[in-house]
Amino acid sequence: MKKLFIICISLVCLISALFLPGCSEDLKNKYAAAIEKEMKYSFDFFWNEANTTEGDTYGLIVDRWPRADGYASIASVGFGLAAYAVGSEEGWVAKEEAAERSLKTLTALRSLQQRDDVAWSGFFSHFIDMKTGARYENCEISSVDTAILICGALTAGEYFGGEVQSAAQELYANVNWKAFELTRSGKTYISMSYVPSTGSLSPTVWDWYAEQLMIYVLGAGSPTEQYRLDDKAYYDFTRKTGAYSGESFIYSYFGSIFTYQYSHAFINFNGIVDKNGTDWYANSVAASRAAYDYCKDRSDFSQTFEKGGWGLTACDSPTGYNGYLGAPPRGWSPDSQYVKYEGTVAPAGAIGSVVFTPKESLEALEYYQSMRLLNSSTYGLLDSYNLDRDYYADQCIGIDKGISLVMLSNYTKGTVWSAFNKNQNVLNGLEALGFTKK
Repeated sequence: MKKLFIICISLVCLISALFLPGCSEDLKNKYAAAIEKEMKYSFDFFWNEANTTEGDTYGLIVDRWPRADGYASIASVGFGLAAYAVGSEEGWVAKEEAAERSLKTLTALRSLQQRDDVAWSGFFSHFIDMKTGARYENCEISSVDTAILICGALTAGEYFGGEVQSAAQELYANVNWKAFELTRSGKTYISMSYVPSTGSLSPTVWDWYAEQLMIYVLGAGSPTEQYRLDDKAYYDFTRKTGAYSGESFIYSYFGSIFTYQYSHAFINFNGIVDKNGTDWYANSVAASRAAYDYCKDRSDFSQTFEKGGWGLTACDSPTGYNGYLGAPPRGWSPDSQYVKYEGTVAPAGAIGSVVFTPKESLEALEYYQSMRLLNSSTYGLLDSYNLDRDYYADQCIGIDKGISLVMLSNYTKGTVWSAFNKNQNVLNGLEALGFTKK
């Protein structure tokens, strides 16, 4: 029975990657040039901005470009490992060369994973010094950023096979997911971080729906039994439903569109539901539609929205990095307006929803490429802009390049989904959490 379940889930994941709702060949063909341009530029970011000096820091990828601070983002490395599979599939780099880069990166990461100055219980620092490999300044050991890294590692492992696959599995097997569990009032949650300065887990936990679904799947499917999560943390987090326009959906606290994208970049939830009947793929379709409608309905408020920008998400803004941008429903109430909207949009917001809202996302992509956002960047679209304040970000951010590349690849060929969802432990994790064919 278990083997039959795994075969069914695997087939659902692979087939649905090629037959997305609204994913017509006409639409792909119409925007083929725009898609390839952003994908190739984004791939170049991960290929060119990775450290290729032998040693523990091999394969670390900068958080931002251009930037002189010299630190890597562990999530950026995760997206980078997935990018190497995409680049190979697209023919932008020889498969052997991409496999070698992936293996050397994973080998270095395994070495870092054993260092107390950068990792704890197999989890990695959010940011890492590009020269020393140590934790960057006083940053946290991050549960979700480590999960993104593992997702990218498993993608590369399944795509390239052989030694790359073995190295990815070893990295995954040494993450102690149970070490991040916290219990409150009879409920189990996963902490967002471990704080080295206090020697304890942060009390801030994943108690709402957000980008953390991958943690539960990876944890439940862990190759190491004593590190494996049961399904309690997955079913205990708060699920609030609401609607901005149209269909009601389970929303995230800040309403940032990336929260409906990151886990979906690797796990293809299309065609499967959990034991409560929750369809996370349909949920992200509804959330993306709400995000689109919200900006369109406010076209008289902002030139950014009026001229075609949408998809509010965490990004650089005229006043600095802003992690609170998002569309309703959000907060404790579906009607909460506690985060006031402003006119800053990150292209990755709309692009990252291309598998959910293909037409609207591709229209936005083509529009963004006609702006100053592209002309001054080596790596495609810059992070964000605000027409009302004549603001254009002057940097690319790795995780934004990553979600754009991975989702465009999933939309066109299903490359990342097809690789990641072949992993036996991922399939085991989905089964353990109660997912079945819809």
